[in-house]
Amino acid sequence: MSGDWDNIRSRWESVRQAVDSSYPAPRNGSAFGKGRFGLAVNPVAITGEAGAGKSVLYDALTQTIKTGDPNGTRSPDRERRRAVFRTGSRRAQASVVVIPGQASEERERALTATMGGTASPHGIIHVVCWGHNRTWQRREQRAIEETLRAANPAFDKDSVRDWHLRKEAEDFRDLCERITEQRAAKRLRWMIIAVSKCDLYWDRIDEARDYYIPGAGPDSEFHTPLRDLVDETSIKLAVLPMSSRLIRHQFVPQLQPQLFQLDDEQLGVLRDHFGSALRGFLTAGDGA
Repeated sequence: MSGDWDNIRSRWESVRQAVDSSYPAPRNGSAFGKGRFGLAVNPVAITGEAGAGKSVLYDALTQTIKTGDPNGTRSPDRERRRAVFRTGSRRAQASVVVIPGQASEERERALTATMGGTASPHGIIHVVCWGHNRTWQRREQRAIEETLRAANPAFDKDSVRDWHLRKEAEDFRDLCERITEQRAAKRLRWMIIAVSKCDLYWDRIDEARDYYIPGAGPDSEFHTPLRDLVDETSIKLAVLPMSSRLIRHQFVPQLQPQLFQLDDEQLGVLRDHFGSALRGFLTAGDGA
């Protein structure tokens, strides 16, 4: 597998270099927009922890949000959407389901309904954010603060980030076990791991890369389920940095917010490269 991980890391690095030089991805007349319901083709599931940015990533790719728009809202139930990818005269349409991230009966029902049977997705976009999840309710924020303060009264941003990373790894492990052990998503062909909100930690982007992609240094909590998924399936995989919008991030109210480190032009480069990779997976499944 070492060669495959090298290729995955190389693809990540090409995006990083493009962002640092603000060099856009080739468009070739491509566009990504909302489509009409009707044809149930190229089913795609967007998964990930609560507050990772699943819905806002979809909105960014369909160009329905811009920098400075109000922050998103949590998804109480699964959201059915449809997108159209155009490359020249070709068009690939995808039915998209956004799975709610918060642990609930709705989430379990959505995962069971989406991943099971013959209607399982062809592709999964799994959204992670290197521990920069948004915590929606003040009650949830207090619970995190109390847990961290019990271990260390002087907890900091990295403490909050590590707390979210542990939950994120558990969530990904659960998804991988559904695929490899419970034989869910039987039609799955590809997965893109979208490392979102990277504008908040671009100065540490190499650390984030090494956390999510095996091949450099010791294994992280994320590496083990990812290795198992790749070893036990034949899916195509990409791990890509992504940012959907430029906003300040508040870990918990008592800590200073994290400010974004990229600009609108660099944000556009990330979107272009991510959209290009996603379009390639979809059209490859259609024999394009």
